[in-house]
Amino acid sequence: MDSFLWIFILLPVIAVLYFGVGLLAAVTMTRVGDHPQYAETPGTYGLMYRTVQVVSRVDQFKLAAWYIPRQDADRALILVHGRDASKQNAISGRLPALAAELHGMGLAVLMLDLRGHGESEGQRYTWGVFERRDVLGAVDFLSREGFASGRMAVLGISLGGTAAVGAAFEDEAIGALVLDSTFADLQDLVKPNWRRESGLPMFMLPSVFMMWQALYRFDLRRVKPARELAEMAPRPVLVLHSRSDEAVPVLHGRQLAEAAPMGELVVFEGCDHAELFRDAPEIYLDVLRKFIDVKWV
Repeated sequence: MDSFLWIFILLPVIAVLYFGVGLLAAVTMTRVGDHPQYAETPGTYGLMYRTVQVVSRVDQFKLAAWYIPRQDADRALILVHGRDASKQNAISGRLPALAAELHGMGLAVLMLDLRGHGESEGQRYTWGVFERRDVLGAVDFLSREGFASGRMAVLGISLGGTAAVGAAFEDEAIGALVLDSTFADLQDLVKPNWRRESGLPMFMLPSVFMMWQALYRFDLRRVKPARELAEMAPRPVLVLHSRSDEAVPVLHGRQLAEAAPMGELVVFEGCDHAELFRDAPEIYLDVLRKFIDVKWV
């Protein structure tokens, strides 16, 4: 009888500990981290730009952005940074330089701070699930600037790529995608790195997924950009990935390109995660220019 009593006492304690640690890990996973700060803006490259406010769809987050208009442009591109970065600080501070190059290719450019990042509202990130609303808000902004459906594209880096896929899945106004260092399936990314990244044993992972769903009302295991690419209307998709990516294995890039009916994969050598433009700028720009001129027409 005593042993059964101890079991009835210990089981609730174990459950509280199990789900309590899962809750703490789920909250920690959404926290936006620090990023090195840089000083460059589009003005550094002689471009006239405006600081504008974008409002996310559905939940109406106020998001900061830089808009670089171009009078002769009939196409616009939304630049979306990755996790723990911003419109100013992504690619080791080189995102404004990339924006200047894209502007020189004949595009108007909108550089967006995702929720919880840079100067935008919010405290946390959601692996691209709610960030897609931010990208859709950017689409709404560009539509008001006069850009037609299909004449807007998104270049998303890492987390920004996931948000870009989700936005394109929901709105055909996005006519093309460039996915830089983006994962194909979140569960396939988290599982192999769980012990090293969290310091917790594998049996804790299901509790994190359950607590995440309770907190944010979506299942992390369903965050699968490759599946959304496969199910959306065919549009040109350029996937850029480094063979030596230390955070997102190149297999994810291959899966994204294979899933997209009009997908193209370019594999870079010797580049760090989300630093392709920094590490191989000439190749990066050459590939982008060909995609913009030939595939996205």
